[in-house]
Amino acid sequence: MKYFISFSGGVESSTMCVLFGNKADAIFADTGFEHQQIYDRIELVEKWVQNFHRPDFKIHKVKNEKYGTLPEYIKSSHFYPNFKTRYCTRMFKIEPIDNYLKQFENEGAEIMIGLNADEVGQRTGAHGLISFVKYSYPLADNGLNRAACIAILKKVGLYPEFPPYMKRGGCIGCYYKSDKEYLAMAAINPAEFKKVQDIEEELNEYFTIRNKFFSIRPTKKMADIKQEALSSLFKPEEVYATINDATKCGVFCNR
Repeated sequence: MKYFISFSGGVESSTMCVLFGNKADAIFADTGFEHQQIYDRIELVEKWVQNFHRPDFKIHKVKNEKYGTLPEYIKSSHFYPNFKTRYCTRMFKIEPIDNYLKQFENEGAEIMIGLNADEVGQRTGAHGLISFVKYSYPLADNGLNRAACIAILKKVGLYPEFPPYMKRGGCIGCYYKSDKEYLAMAAINPAEFKKVQDIEEELNEYFTIRNKFFSIRPTKKMADIKQEALSSLFKPEEVYATINDATKCGVFCNR
């Protein structure tokens, strides 16, 4: 039996690496649209487990082999994921992990999903259901809620201090990000914000030819958000203070 941890870079999945990295490797589904902090965190957690648990511990990065990165698929299909069609989680998180696990059909595999004890009965793990794979929830089974996970990570020096625009996950262009989160990104990390703006403008150019209008956020265009971040009226302390600690959209996305 092969053991794996579903790793997103957030609190719960990092806690599982601390607790179970002695027997399990981790799997990270890379959309190709992740904040740099997530890639840095993969290296940080991997090195910690190698130093304190198991020298050969590895966080395996997997991707959608058919479509490449999420931005590439968005541009080729002219289809941005949205609240009604969350294909990004299915196609670029769940399916790449499932495809990776298929190689262990003969010996079997178990993947640990990061639902904590607070979430029991509130939501289920967003994962595939492969017959020979066991899906387990060790945090919930051991009564570890989010506060307990945070305490564990702070004790070992692995608590993630992400910027305010990453409250909803590690994906740069997540449609769950609020206007204020994108505003914070435009101010703090203009290079990554530009990647989102460029995709939106490319899609809008495509739809304008067809007499339609496209924007990622229903209220504002990324260009307007960028302009607001550059204006004299922008007050960072007020914006950052009003970004709530949001929930993640799935167990494969960090929070």
